[in-house]
Amino acid sequence: MLVVYAVVAFVAMEGFTYLAHRFVMHGIGWALHRSHHQTSAEWFEANDLFPCIGAAFAMFGFALGFNVPLPGLVAVGFGVTAYGFAYMFVHDLYIHGRLGRMPEMALLERLRRAHALHHRFGGEPYGMLLPILPRRLRAVAPTVDADRAVARRGRPRVPAA
Repeated sequence: MLVVYAVVAFVAMEGFTYLAHRFVMHGIGWALHRSHHQTSAEWFEANDLFPCIGAAFAMFGFALGFNVPLPGLVAVGFGVTAYGFAYMFVHDLYIHGRLGRMPEMALLERLRRAHALHHRFGGEPYGMLLPILPRRLRAVAPTVDADRAVARRGRPRVPAA
């Protein structure tokens, strides 16, 4: 049963990530997240505080789960942490090449292109591992240069429907 908790937590994190990205990072947290949408030679971005905050919550959950004890909470913590590692690999390492360019992986190229649309237009898709492209973006998706789009500055407009 604990494995089920971990898997459900992993899957649920995509929805949580979508909501946090859409309403926090592109809302009240834009002052921090803006750094991610700007080209910079700096290794650390203000946006990197978001995963640190998430990790702090996970550590609190682990501490509570191990010490109360609440094994279900520990299992959820493992699912959330596994999602965090998957997100870091796909987003930071593969898409943005923060430790250098990685070899292309066909399975991840769809995610790179979807994220490029987000950087190019500043809107959807907000999800990372299962990005949902709105109809108005599906037509332009094949033409987006993913490498250039993720390096664009500012907060561009979404194309009109």
